[in-house]
Amino acid sequence: MSDNARLSGEVLLDVGSPEEYRATVLRFLTDALGRIEGPLKARVDDLADGSAGRVHGDALVGRIRLSAASLELGGMFQHRPYSPENLDWLAERAAEGRTVYAVAAVIGQGGLNVEVVCDLTAWRDDADDRWAVLRMETPDSGALVESIRAVAEQVDPVFGSIGHGGEMTCTELEHALGLRDLGDTYDDARRILRGYDWITVAPRQLAAEHGGAAAFAGSALSTVDELPSGALWLAATEEFADYRGSAVWAMFEAVAPMLPTGLPTRREWPGVPRQVSPVVLEDAEKYGATRAFDS
Repeated sequence: MSDNARLSGEVLLDVGSPEEYRATVLRFLTDALGRIEGPLKARVDDLADGSAGRVHGDALVGRIRLSAASLELGGMFQHRPYSPENLDWLAERAAEGRTVYAVAAVIGQGGLNVEVVCDLTAWRDDADDRWAVLRMETPDSGALVESIRAVAEQVDPVFGSIGHGGEMTCTELEHALGLRDLGDTYDDARRILRGYDWITVAPRQLAAEHGGAAAFAGSALSTVDELPSGALWLAATEEFADYRGSAVWAMFEAVAPMLPTGLPTRREWPGVPRQVSPVVLEDAEKYGATRAFDS
């Protein structure tokens, strides 16, 4: 694994009842952490054989920490060590409306973070608690794809993606179109696709409107699967390393009729520079799109 290959994946979903959301968060955390325990141990062994091992010696260890944000603005975080019982506790905090986190990292002497192997987040908007984002960031593309696919199959997804793109409140395309955050587009997100990336999840409403999986038979995408909800799981290439050039155009052209109209432009994300997924700088209206976000 390498930080340079770090990818992110997310699923946007309707929260439903607190009990339903709690169960979804618990499944997501349990599944994803189960997939990452092996890579975390392997990374400890890899680092122990290199310069980190010479610095930290036998102190290197893999650790998973669970955290829940306070419901009060500026309040303190609560932290607990990883265990099945504490995963239940974390899912309960999510059901209360808190944003919750699980971080798997290699720890050295004095509790120093040597390398973060995986970040998991279940994020709720405090201004609109109808929806949530489940997000995973890790260099392990296999665990990432499997975990995000598992979530997408268990819920009725509003949107999903895997790649280098966007943030929890704004996709690369929304940013390029000048949209501020998810609050601007959520109400339209089942009738307009929010964006696209190496892997894209289109909601069942758009899938049905545009002919379902069969309509993509002639596309250049590597994978077109229908999920249990009727949503579509679309992959541009088998490996993320191949998602460039013609592969980006293949994804754009395949989903263009679902996208918002408008001409994207290159914009700088504020803050620390980060890896980004490409956006085709063409108005999707030229390729069949007919709708714009109300905002």
